[in-house]
Amino acid sequence: MKILSLKTIALFAGLMFLAVSCFKDLDTTPLDEDVITSAVVFDSPEAYKQVLAKIYAGLALSGQQGPAGNSDISGLDEGFSPYGRQYWLAQELTTDEAVIAWNDGSLQDYHQQDWDASSEFVTAMYNRIFYQVSLCNEYLRETTADKVDGRPGVSAELKSDIVKYRAEARFLRALSYWHALDMFRKPPLVTENDPVGAFLPPQASPDQLFSYIESELKAIESDLAAPRTNEYARADQACAWILLAKLYLNAEVYTGRKLYSECATYCQKVIGAGFTLDPDYEHLFLADNHTADGIIFPVAYDGRFAQTYGGTTFMVHAAVGGSMSASDFGLDGGWAGTRTTSAFVSKFPAVGGGSVIVAANPGNTTYPVLYVPGGYQGWDPASASQIASAANDNTYEGYINIPDDQKEFKITLGPSWGSGDLGDNGADGTLEPGGSNLSVSEGGFYKFNVDLNALTYTLVKTTWGLIGSATPDMWNSDQDMSYDAAEGAWTITIGLVAGEVKFRSNNDWGLNYGDSGADALLEKDGGNIVIPSNGTYLIKLYLDKPDYTYSIERPSFDRRALFYTDGQSLDIADISQFTHGYAITKFKNITSTGAPGSNLTFVDNDFPMFRVEDAYLMYAEAVLRGGAGDLNTAVDYVNVVRQRAYGDASGNITSSELTLPFILDERAREFYWECHRRTDLIRFGQFSQSNYVWPWKGGVPDGVSTSSHFDIFPIPASDRGANPNLDQNIGY
Repeated sequence: MKILSLKTIALFAGLMFLAVSCFKDLDTTPLDEDVITSAVVFDSPEAYKQVLAKIYAGLALSGQQGPAGNSDISGLDEGFSPYGRQYWLAQELTTDEAVIAWNDGSLQDYHQQDWDASSEFVTAMYNRIFYQVSLCNEYLRETTADKVDGRPGVSAELKSDIVKYRAEARFLRALSYWHALDMFRKPPLVTENDPVGAFLPPQASPDQLFSYIESELKAIESDLAAPRTNEYARADQACAWILLAKLYLNAEVYTGRKLYSECATYCQKVIGAGFTLDPDYEHLFLADNHTADGIIFPVAYDGRFAQTYGGTTFMVHAAVGGSMSASDFGLDGGWAGTRTTSAFVSKFPAVGGGSVIVAANPGNTTYPVLYVPGGYQGWDPASASQIASAANDNTYEGYINIPDDQKEFKITLGPSWGSGDLGDNGADGTLEPGGSNLSVSEGGFYKFNVDLNALTYTLVKTTWGLIGSATPDMWNSDQDMSYDAAEGAWTITIGLVAGEVKFRSNNDWGLNYGDSGADALLEKDGGNIVIPSNGTYLIKLYLDKPDYTYSIERPSFDRRALFYTDGQSLDIADISQFTHGYAITKFKNITSTGAPGSNLTFVDNDFPMFRVEDAYLMYAEAVLRGGAGDLNTAVDYVNVVRQRAYGDASGNITSSELTLPFILDERAREFYWECHRRTDLIRFGQFSQSNYVWPWKGGVPDGVSTSSHFDIFPIPASDRGANPNLDQNIGY
């Protein structure tokens, strides 16, 4: 962790091992003097926080040495088995948000929704949950007031800290039990008050487990640190509040009780705690996202001190493949695994609206012109690009894009070969009637100047950029534009501030255009162009017209659509091929300054398990489902989230547009690949048996409805074999 050091976790690790249904007595003194027991560990005052760190680390790491070689649990490779990786697989691969190319064991069963009680991945998730529970239980047994009072070196200040530590351990246990409730519904329930040794825990009903989690979170509220006052990556009151909100939002699924008013109440507590939305959505998922605003509870990772092949290391590496550059993601290589489905891509508007600030001016269309037919357009003068004599003085100027594989052309005096043509016999810059084809040495966007009085011409290759006080680098350097051949324009989408800009060629002031008349007509060395306010702008430069012009728009598009499409097909014909399906670029081992993380293999990205945006959208959903609250407030909360996504108010919705289907799609757009989707789809009745299908759901290319029993995972066969108290979930 960035603050709660992961370098100290190994001290307690040797004490703990998982026997899901039979818990051994851990408070014994072994005969082997090299074995550390709790009686020895807690003789050190520092151990109370160090052992707590081990519990936090259980959400991120998988064993004692990392990244592999000494796993906490058996059954899967240490690199494959971490809590975070298993949770992501279970919550994402089972939905429309993710597929994976790999065919390890029963992994593909997740997306096909045909797993069973013998699945090693279902078992690994279950075991991870209860390993965490066992860590928490043992910590709570060893930190009671009676035991603490009997140990040396425990100051009054440390005793006060231990109260908080215990509350945090109870939060972490409640979090894992919520995962158990959400995924397995009726698992065993074991607390620190249960006996150790040979013990077969009873199975909890969904109502019992729900009530236990609820009571725990309420009981620890006063002992947790106030919101945003604890060390980074440690639980505070807001963590308990948002977990209660999640519990209440899904209560109807878990227990049949509608607790939407309670959900709205706890969402308001979170929102009122002072969390703000980070202005940059992508910052939430970068290598320095520990500095991002709005994250309530992260699972912390560190490329130097917390090395694992799970968690965000898996998430970042597995998403890179095909033509993607690993270095662009701060990595030493991609694993070519995870992509998304066309069903998820369709959640984002294909084309956004927007407002036009400056419209392109068609200018004068009656200038004398010359025609430039060539291989680039089929040698047809009638459809060839033109250059114009704006001064009507027999000198002509214009810009033409010449592709690299069609570099020859000629000049005609009219729209047919019969009008007369000009070429260059000596390639010396002079023109001769009927001369040889003209050519350029390399393709590009060329400025043509032709003087018919002297029969001379010049060709200058140009690239274009935007420069000015409104741009990120002000007047210091150009912001590169891209040529859009279909549009016939140089374009750039860029965040600007109120100020001024100009268009400049080849990063030099020798050729620049401005707008002296504020009429969208450009003049060489013309006046600065005004950008009226801060925002995202789409700017187009048209140099294919006799009068050069430009346009400025405030586009309306969702900037959360972080897809990589180059070489990737939208449709997935073969899941095993990484290039089938759009890639996701949401998580990068790159900092907000553009620097790579501390390690190119093991990433620095923290996983944002809970963030404040969830409280905004949960409140809106709770109100729509009949919970006490205000509809206008719900709309305002949704629009706070969307204003960041769109960069302005262009994506705002009205109260009539706030519907439950909209909320489900908005949650997908905001939280994809953050382990919300399975739970959300189940709550909306669209996960298994439903009309909503996605590619390869049920193992069919177009997707099919599946049995409703897949809404809940099975109790693993291995645990039922060890504990006769456990009944299987229906359908398995």
